[in-house]
Amino acid sequence: MSTRLLLFLALLLVGTPCAAQALRVFYIEKPPYYHSVEGEPTGFLLERSRAIFAAAGIAVQFESRPAKRILMEVADPQASFCSIGWFKTAERAQLAWFSQPIHRDEPMQVLTRSTLQGQLREVRQIEQLLNSPLRLGLVDGFSYGAIDQRLAQQPARQRITAPPLQIVMMLLNERIDYTLVDSRELPYLIGEADLSLGRLSQLSLADMPPGQLRYLMCGKGVEKNQRAAINRAIQQLELKPD
Repeated sequence: MSTRLLLFLALLLVGTPCAAQALRVFYIEKPPYYHSVEGEPTGFLLERSRAIFAAAGIAVQFESRPAKRILMEVADPQASFCSIGWFKTAERAQLAWFSQPIHRDEPMQVLTRSTLQGQLREVRQIEQLLNSPLRLGLVDGFSYGAIDQRLAQQPARQRITAPPLQIVMMLLNERIDYTLVDSRELPYLIGEADLSLGRLSQLSLADMPPGQLRYLMCGKGVEKNQRAAINRAIQQLELKPD
């Protein structure tokens, strides 16, 4: 369902949200999902979230925040904000409230240097890659879904406290040999780094798990009636990820 149609349906459902104190909604800088353009929040999943809050009758104020700061602040049991597009893990579910899912990602892709294509020509499964001597680079604090436990056992890996763009640059500078990326995000990373995709190579693996579900994650200080309204809005807008 398109973003414009979502917004239209949201306004039909509830009209304009009341001018009560706005709920703070944090987002990280992750185009095309959610990001800032000239200081204004945008992105396809941010606009979907805007439609959800409008349908729920909740006035919101969007703010950009680093991911680690959001996770630190949501641990406060009195935290009264929401954040967009988080993966639901057991650890996070103990700290925060999660809405119904609002999106499912595509399966992760392997990103490597084009010069390594020969070594990877016969690779068909993630286990083959993890058992190779090639060095894996991952974003610290980021969940890669169903393969997280297997990745944690990978000896030739680096957890890097850096945004995905820096991981790509490390790949090109031969500090790592491959990483896992979101195929929807990759064109933005390439554009931001002013790179030619010819220097990089993508690899799809048959056993890569399905993409993860994304949710609205809210502090437990958010009122229960607001949480219920958010889930009702998701159902009314027919946001049913496959």
